[in-house]
Amino acid sequence: MEESVKLLKEFGLNSYEARAYISLLKLGKAAAHEVSRDSGVPPQRVYDSLKRLEEKGFVYSLNGKPRLYVPASVRDALLGRIYQLKTDFEKRERFLRELVEELEKLLSKFNQREIESGEEVLTIEGEKAIISKALSTISSAKKSVWIAGIRPLFKFGCRGNLDKYIQKKVELVAVGKFDTPCKEEIKKLGGKYVEKEVELPYLLIVDGKKLLQVYSEGKGLYTENPSVVVPFVTYFRELTG
Repeated sequence: MEESVKLLKEFGLNSYEARAYISLLKLGKAAAHEVSRDSGVPPQRVYDSLKRLEEKGFVYSLNGKPRLYVPASVRDALLGRIYQLKTDFEKRERFLRELVEELEKLLSKFNQREIESGEEVLTIEGEKAIISKALSTISSAKKSVWIAGIRPLFKFGCRGNLDKYIQKKVELVAVGKFDTPCKEEIKKLGGKYVEKEVELPYLLIVDGKKLLQVYSEGKGLYTENPSVVVPFVTYFRELTG
């Protein structure tokens, strides 16, 4: 059961909710006190857990005395939950995007000096930080986005999301190994892909001026320093030549 509980948590269920759902799958149809007894969820928590499971599409209830609960099929519950999470994320994303300009104005008064990032080489650590920097850099592209590496669309978190971040008429070129969905996505955006082995783990070049290189797991470098960027531009052109 512990492995199932762990995986259900990936879908936004807490431990009590996961245990209650698994219990209902075993029982088929049951009252709250039966779910509590079978799952080990405390009686004072079982009603809240079942209510949240209803809201998340994992459980249905039958009116009566006592109220009975029936589990949704595993596939229906999980696919429905994916849709919920996707919708919630899109709403949250729209809200946060609307806050960008407002916060930029509010926080600008605290920024007492301009940060000259052009000459610096910044260290970026952590997968989330790398993906965040990659997506913001791709979003800033005016002319070109060049990506290279081992399954680079996955690494930079843009698989299935490129159309959200890359502007129209921006040249997209990707070098590495790609599965069919990745190839179709690149083609749909009018891009070009070259399948070959790449020596560097992961590389992103935007407009020939911005460079993000991931050199080991969870560690990367970002710079706009021409003396650093230009050799990588040359390297990328050799890959596609």
